[in-house]
Amino acid sequence: MRKVIAFITFITFVLAVQYSTASTAGKPPDVSGWESLKWGMTGDEVKAAFGKDLKVHKPREDSQENAYSDIELSALEIGGVPLRASLWMDSETKTLRKIVFVPKNASEGYGWAETFIKLEESLASQYGPPDVEKTSNDPGTSADRKWHFPSTDIELSYLRLDGTEMLLLIFSGKGEGAG
Repeated sequence: MRKVIAFITFITFVLAVQYSTASTAGKPPDVSGWESLKWGMTGDEVKAAFGKDLKVHKPREDSQENAYSDIELSALEIGGVPLRASLWMDSETKTLRKIVFVPKNASEGYGWAETFIKLEESLASQYGPPDVEKTSNDPGTSADRKWHFPSTDIELSYLRLDGTEMLLLIFSGKGEGAG
């Protein structure tokens, strides 16, 4: 029980420090992708941008979003957090539409909650404070942060349910350039 209380106190302290510094970060007018990946890029353009860091795999389909993923980046870091990313292409235009990041390594204890905080700090320093913040009343069980830009939505989500953790970071393109 003491470990849980200490962990909650630690998270509260980190969040307080984060928001005192992150609130001063300016929000860019727009974000058109992530790093050198821009919405509307073809698979060949994506391969040229990342070269040997790409892994091509059997396509996964998402019929609800009319998208597929057959490219993965496996050697990434955001805010010092090792991640891998699935690149989702529009099924009709064959252009980049969404990037889904997940942690590369397995978590232990409340590992993803701490990783969520690191990613949130990094995103807030680059994109300003989130436009939407939702955190469960039961600390350490769920949290969502969203940033909205004319060309891109960024969503960071954490969920802990029955001892299982999930952490996702999604950059989604909007409008004509996003597939």
